[in-house]
Formats: sequence, C-alpha cells, structure tokens
Amino acid sequence: MNQFIKDKIMKKLLYLMVVGVVFTSCQKEEFEIDRNYQFEMTGRTTQDINGYYHVKINPAEDQQTLHRFGAHITNRCAYNLPSQVIWRCDAFWYTPDTLGHTYIEIGQVPTGESPYSWENFAITGYEGMTVPIVNGTSNADPVTDSVYCMMAPIGAMVGDTVTIYGMALFEEGMIEKFDNIKVIFE
Repeated sequence: MNQFIKDKIMKKLLYLMVVGVVFTSCQKEEFEIDRNYQFEMTGRTTQDINGYYHVKINPAEDQQTLHRFGAHITNRCAYNLPSQVIWRCDAFWYTPDTLGHTYIEIGQVPTGESPYSWENFAITGYEGMTVPIVNGTSNADPVTDSVYCMMAPIGAMVGDTVTIYGMALFEEGMIEKFDNIKVIFE
C-alpha cells in the first residue's frame, strides 16, 4: 500500500477515535431537559368544600366587577423562554347600544351664557357585541412562579356558575398543560 493511503486511513481512524471518546464521555444529564412543569389554577377567593370559588359581584345588571385570578406556574421553560397561558371561559355578555357618555367642549357658542359650553354625547353603535368575561392571554411573572388574569362579570350574572379554562404553553408551545376552575357569582 502506498504511504499516502496509509496516512489517510490513520488520520480517519484517529478522527473517529476522538469523536467516539468525546461522545462516550458526555453524561446523559447534559442532554436531558426538565419537563416537570407546574400549572395549577387558583380563584384567589374563598372556596367551598366542593372546590367552587365564590366571587361577590355588583348586582347592578350592567355593571362589571373586576376580579383577579391566576395560577401557580413554572415561569420559564428549559430554554429560558417565558411561559404563556391562554384563558377561556364558557360565559360572556352582550353590550347594550349605549356604552356610556362623553362630554365635549364646544367653544364660542352664541347662547350669551358663556363663551364655552359642554355638550353631552352618548357612545352608541355597539349593540350586540360579544364580550368575554376573561382576558385572552397572560405571560408568567419573570420573578415568581405565578401568572394572573382579570375577569369582569356583570351584575346580570349573579347566581351563575362558570368554568374558566387555562392552557399553559412551555418550550415555544410544544408542551401544554391544562387546568380549570369553577366560579359561582354571588
């Protein structure tokens, strides 16, 4: 055999030996990813023996009551990406035609009373729009293992029981965890 061919074979063997030593010396733990993610929802209010949370709301039919609920969650995945939660609820309400009123300053009105006047205008045109009672998404707090969301039921929901669903996403959405809570509006 030619010396050149022998040297080439020896270099390839040496290369394969070095690569084999490198891969066999690596420990398995270096390649494992911790997939023990936590996601447990909490209503952040009193809970009865059946597991239902109770939220007192304003009984005025069209008035919203704000309440913050949340979850205990692993706030970062194995790749140090923030965790995200998608919220959904089986309850919603419809907007009336008039959402409220605004006051606009009208200058130089020829009424003789004042050079400026305020005019009251109704905010209309929103009748029948669907309003979910929970926000759609939240990102985990980067410091503590928690995530929060706001709910806003209206007084017409007094006595209703709703289910709020949460889906936590880890590692760019490749791992999902699910939970839900049941809430009674009082």
